[in-house]
Amino acid sequence: MPTPPAPGPRPTAGAGGPDDGRDRVRGRLMQQSLAALLDRVRGAREVLPHLAALEQALGQQGSRAIDRVPPHWLAKICSQLSSLPLPEDDGPLQDLQSRLLAALRGQRSEQDEAEAERTVVIREISHSEFDAAVLGESPAPREAHEAREARDAPPGER
Repeated sequence: MPTPPAPGPRPTAGAGGPDDGRDRVRGRLMQQSLAALLDRVRGAREVLPHLAALEQALGQQGSRAIDRVPPHWLAKICSQLSSLPLPEDDGPLQDLQSRLLAALRGQRSEQDEAEAERTVVIREISHSEFDAAVLGESPAPREAHEAREARDAPPGER
């Protein structure tokens, strides 16, 4: 009786491994539920083209299609999906909606971080703080700055 071959390394996700298969099955379930929903609403694919494109992508790429949605489409897809009557007992549709909303939140938090980096804070400061900033000095207490001004003033103005 021949000896069975030793098990090789376990395939990783994205390399045709078990995770890849689960993503495809999960995506197909989402696609089937979304297709049934779009079929129930006459003309939905024509009126909701972003959602119709996602339906096709789910069939081709599995649930990873959600991660590949262009950022500028996410809000549109979420809006289109929420405009339809989602059955509460449809697990794949609920899963799709939650994954889309999570992706949208992630995108918005990235945008918020980028926006925060571009934000300029403007506040009123005293002349002495402005002078210190121009000279590249750290702001000093008002008394120290006034003492420095008095020390540096011409003899007639002291």
